[in-house]
Amino acid sequence: MVEYEIGEGSLEFKKNYEEKKIIGKGGFGLVYLFEHKLLKLPFAVKIFAPAFYEGGEKELERFFQEARMLFKLNHPSIIKVYDAGLIGSRPFIRMEYFEGLNLNEILIKYGRLTPAKALIAMKSIIEGMKYAHEEIGIIHRDLKPSNIMASPPKQFRIIDFGLGIFVENELHSRLTKTGESTVSGYYNAPELVENPKLIDKRSDIYSLGAIWFTLITGQPPAGTSILESIREIEGVSDLYIDCIIKCLANINMRTKNCELLLEEVNKL
Repeated sequence: MVEYEIGEGSLEFKKNYEEKKIIGKGGFGLVYLFEHKLLKLPFAVKIFAPAFYEGGEKELERFFQEARMLFKLNHPSIIKVYDAGLIGSRPFIRMEYFEGLNLNEILIKYGRLTPAKALIAMKSIIEGMKYAHEEIGIIHRDLKPSNIMASPPKQFRIIDFGLGIFVENELHSRLTKTGESTVSGYYNAPELVENPKLIDKRSDIYSLGAIWFTLITGQPPAGTSILESIREIEGVSDLYIDCIIKCLANINMRTKNCELLLEEVNKL
């Protein structure tokens, strides 16, 4: 249950929404399913970890200043953000509730995807990222299978968009002390792991390649056997392989942007 704090914002939220259950967990906080009591509509509400408000008013002010960017994201492949505010002193973002499984859950439940099905998923995801990069100027920085929701027929939504932009040195330090890593894992580009504050579209391109690789092989890219792993998959053309490998290349050799990546994807 959400621990409601005394304050106008928290009391107002509790009056209008009924908490149903926790639907997601992560280093940045918890995601709850709430139902609007009058509208009888479900919403996903992300309530952020204490690290986001321990820094005082200036940090909260910056949080909401950056959060404005999320309201500009209006694309069928990106979860829609409806509202942001405070529950007591805890910042929250209210979003579209998308019923489905994330790609990680799908891999666990059903196994790896065929190259054809993976291509359908990736085309939708890349289209969303192209829009975010080129039209809005916002970078995700934490793309991974668990941040992509899927539902039939062929619907995909990118979630946790833009959370990485809130991370500065002090906040990064506080989150790290709680045992949470702000940038880590198989899906983050090497240059982003080395410099968590780096803002570069090509870091998202790497993550897209890593997700794609995982969808068709069942394992994230690691080590020197990446090319061999893809070649073992039936129904994968040289062009298909090349498209993924160029996403996973060193940053200076990597596919430069989602527009070019989408052009290559449309040829497959």
